[in-house]
Amino acid sequence: MNSERHGHCRTRGHARWLSLLVLTCACLYGCALSTPPERSEVLARALPSSTQIPDGWQQSGSLPGEVGNNWMASFDDPQLEQVVAEALANNLDLRQSASTVLVVAQSINLADAQMLPQIGGQAAEHVTRNFDRNDTNEVHDVNLGLSWELDIWGRLRAQKAAAQADYAAAALDYAYARQSLAATTARSWFAAAQRMQLLALAEQSTDIYKQLLVVSQARYRAGKVSEFDVIQAQAALDSAQAQLQDARNNLAIAKRNLELLLGRYPAAELAVAVQSSALPPPVQGSAPLSLVGRRPDVLAAEQQVRSAFRGLEADRLALLPDFSFQLSVGRFAENIGSLLDINPWMGHSAIGMQIPIYEGGALVAQIDIADAQEQAAVAAYGSTVLNAFNEVETDLGNEYYLSRGLGYVDKAIVSLGKAVILANDRYQAGAADMQSMLQLQTRELAARANALDLRYSLLANRVNLYLALGSSFDDKPVIPQQLASALEP
Repeated sequence: MNSERHGHCRTRGHARWLSLLVLTCACLYGCALSTPPERSEVLARALPSSTQIPDGWQQSGSLPGEVGNNWMASFDDPQLEQVVAEALANNLDLRQSASTVLVVAQSINLADAQMLPQIGGQAAEHVTRNFDRNDTNEVHDVNLGLSWELDIWGRLRAQKAAAQADYAAAALDYAYARQSLAATTARSWFAAAQRMQLLALAEQSTDIYKQLLVVSQARYRAGKVSEFDVIQAQAALDSAQAQLQDARNNLAIAKRNLELLLGRYPAAELAVAVQSSALPPPVQGSAPLSLVGRRPDVLAAEQQVRSAFRGLEADRLALLPDFSFQLSVGRFAENIGSLLDINPWMGHSAIGMQIPIYEGGALVAQIDIADAQEQAAVAAYGSTVLNAFNEVETDLGNEYYLSRGLGYVDKAIVSLGKAVILANDRYQAGAADMQSMLQLQTRELAARANALDLRYSLLANRVNLYLALGSSFDDKPVIPQQLASALEP
């Protein structure tokens, strides 16, 4: 009978270990996760059914062909390359973005930790003193425990997949932040150079009006004009000097803005270019649909959809039973037990299952929340895609119309310059009045200032176009190769 009883015990013990092995295998080779939606499916869900993406950009002036990289080199400005490199190295906002990526990366490690066995130990000593009996009792407690949630259905794996998508989105946002910083620095560099040339124009304007004042005073002393001409010339000079102060202040503001991007103290001491960069040749724009697979911010929004999809999947799997395995080994020792030798090492193991029966609707509510979050992520993705299309079309339109406007302004400058020369000769000869002379001179100077605005607007818009098309500022791809490989289906 004893041997039979021992046989049954061994059989039950073998059954327990076999069940543990089966559950472990089920955990390691559990149910596969759902396949996330393809990009085309997400795009179809995100955009209205009436929205049709054309094969090419609709704005006039767009060119076919693939978008290239290294757009900064196309400006042929070594100083621009230096300030962009300094901004990338020292900009504090970019450092924050990089830290955000590191924080999100740790969420993957946290998700990994939930899938691994949790091992902990405890060691304690308790001392009890009975002062009446002058007796001390010591208790020693040593315990080592292991717990492991068996991810049979894939809930923990879905949470890890969501964390990986969040990390990919953060890394893509950082990649776009680098491109945006390079573009912002370039625009700020052009703005400072524009302010420098506007200051030179303001100084030239002041000199012109000073000469007109001298001429009017000489003609007044000669009795050829009235004092009214002198007063008008003086007023024009005063206005020019006021504009000169504004130009100096605007240059200082532009320098300080650029210095902030570079991580410098805003002292308005940065040396900027005197000559403007030349506008590079027209950009090849690829096809609109290719933009969704190239721009980091669009890809980041797509990863947010994937993260929401995995989060919804994890919440749905939370309705299924949870299986866990626990193992503990320990020893409880005290004085009396040590004397009687009844404090041996003990071990305990258990395989458990927890079934959600009634949670007050909490699990269902969490699923509804996750479902709404996924819909919001899809809508945000669609908005990001349409905004990207709009940026490209707008920048293409800006370049088309700004370049044509600049051509007309340049012609106007030539005509006004000739008119100013003729008006000056007529004034010297007494055939024209000071008011007509000042009006022509003011229009000619305003046209030259307008030409500077248009020229630098074209430069800044070209930078915006490069950024909108997903072109990299250097010869490296916008999306790092390692990250691009991870994004492949």
